[in-house]
Amino acid sequence: MRGAPVSERPVRELGERLTAAIFQDDISILFDRWRSHARTQGSPLRILLRTNGPHVAHIPWEFLVDPSRDDYLALRIPVVRYLRLMNPVPPLALTLPLRVLGVSAQPHDLPVLEGKREGEQISLALQRCSSDSVDVHWLSGDQWQDLAKELRFGTWHVLHCVSHGGFDEERNAGYIQLAGADGSARKIYASDFERLIADSPNLRLIVLNSCESAVSGSDDVFAGTAANLVRAGVPAVVAMQYEITDGAALVFASSFYERIAEGLPVDRAVTLAREDVKMDLDSLEWATPVLFLASDETRIFSLPKAAPGPRRPQPRLSTTSPPPAPAPPPPTPPSRVSQRSVLAEIGPCSHLAVGPPDLLAAACSDGAVRILNTVHGGLVAQCMPVQREVPVRVAWGPWRRNVASRHNDGTVVVWNLESETPVRVMNVGGEGDALAFSADGRWLAVTAKDRIYVYNTWGARVRDLPARSGRQPRTFQGRSGRGRIGPLAFAPGDRHVVVATGDGMVRQLDVRGQPVMTWRQPQPVRCLALTENFLATGSADGRVRLWSWDGRLLCQTNHGRQPSHLVFSAGLPALAVSDDQGTVALWNLRTGELTVVAELLHQLAGLGFLESGKGLVTGTRSGLIERWSLPHRP
Repeated sequence: MRGAPVSERPVRELGERLTAAIFQDDISILFDRWRSHARTQGSPLRILLRTNGPHVAHIPWEFLVDPSRDDYLALRIPVVRYLRLMNPVPPLALTLPLRVLGVSAQPHDLPVLEGKREGEQISLALQRCSSDSVDVHWLSGDQWQDLAKELRFGTWHVLHCVSHGGFDEERNAGYIQLAGADGSARKIYASDFERLIADSPNLRLIVLNSCESAVSGSDDVFAGTAANLVRAGVPAVVAMQYEITDGAALVFASSFYERIAEGLPVDRAVTLAREDVKMDLDSLEWATPVLFLASDETRIFSLPKAAPGPRRPQPRLSTTSPPPAPAPPPPTPPSRVSQRSVLAEIGPCSHLAVGPPDLLAAACSDGAVRILNTVHGGLVAQCMPVQREVPVRVAWGPWRRNVASRHNDGTVVVWNLESETPVRVMNVGGEGDALAFSADGRWLAVTAKDRIYVYNTWGARVRDLPARSGRQPRTFQGRSGRGRIGPLAFAPGDRHVVVATGDGMVRQLDVRGQPVMTWRQPQPVRCLALTENFLATGSADGRVRLWSWDGRLLCQTNHGRQPSHLVFSAGLPALAVSDDQGTVALWNLRTGELTVVAELLHQLAGLGFLESGKGLVTGTRSGLIERWSLPHRP
């Protein structure tokens, strides 16, 4: 059974004793010299440990303390169990896609593991780079025969195993536990696993999310499951040296595979995943995963160099000088759409958001968060806080089952829409109403006074960022520009947040709250939207501006009324713009043309494109939800 983390004080003392034993005299001097040299040269530095002496493999070397810094070495520098085989397998000349096989063992007589959720996170992390370059397949069965068939007759590069495991002292052998024919647990010993791996010549990485799968015998390092697999010909194996909680296993796996998909060496991916476990969970379980390598080669795949081809065309609107501003809407009567349909009347609401396919979430004034179908307007779910505190804003995660709501008492609730019950409740407090999920669903950002709080999927606050710099606020017509913080969004890649700071500035902040980019506007920004290529801002001066991520103003409208909402279309080169008097316009980003789609004469609570891009959904503050078809564009 996966256990809980241990107290840190004895662990810290052990790490300091290990450091004192290893980094003595000349070794400490040489280590500092090589670290300085690596930093100067911009080269990687890693610690390779040969642990094949008596009892040496049992020592948790990952808790080594940095001799010159008050921190654990493995959180800064890769610490690797180096087996140094005579004939290690070379990096695989990989022909895409990268093929990943996953197995989640759930014997009925052992505690249930979060295999399904872990599989979803791993698939998302890998496929974020490109769905064409990664093929992820999870076995429907969890028996030895299921795994053997796939490994022997399929071509796989990575194997990820979620199971229970251990070390049999009597047999002096490690094992994992799959399911037997009757559904009960069956131990698969290291030697059995080794024979199977020998029939999979393309396998380059195995991740054993199995308790004690890194444990070896007192005198034979290769008695353990992980080391045995390296000897069988797998260049890199990640395994667990202790019991690990489901939460830590999930954070580590999703972070590790995300870094692998980004092309990082396997040892660096492990180090960054350790850091995520520590920062997300404030747990010592970051040291539970162990990396075994057959050699000092950490790039386990060799991608073929692409043949030179024609230069890619520059993105539209990203010219060396800003293109002329689009013409303002003509003074003629607004164009009419071909069809308009009323979907529902749900009563007064403060905000709505269009999310996954065919769904809309609304923050209603009667205290309910309502989910509607945007095709026929039917009610899909209705979530009601126990205290009936009024929701003021909603935000969708990347999946249909989760939506977050912020309430006027300072609480934030993440809802399970299938059961209509809270999954997480966070007491944010403070002034502010901005709310945003990251694209991968791992982070939730909110504003509170002059701060930005970032929460992980377990509801723990992992970041507290200052939204503004320490400079004096700008003034607008004699008044201070320190307005409310927001709106807020995650930048592409989910590593930074983008926030309007109420003083005419939009800032992109890194994980420490340091500004990476700043976009200056003449008036406070009321709304923003973003894509991988562009940032759009709507300012109180009545203009919508389109920016590049390097800070250049690409073009702007002469839209005279104050914009209230901006939404990019996923299927069209278009930006929907609404103003504070209920007019909705469509900005064609290719031609610069701005066309009025609807005049509602009521303030909007929100709008969004349908998944097809061929229609818009709008919702007024009075609760009228309507669907609009868009004018045909060649």
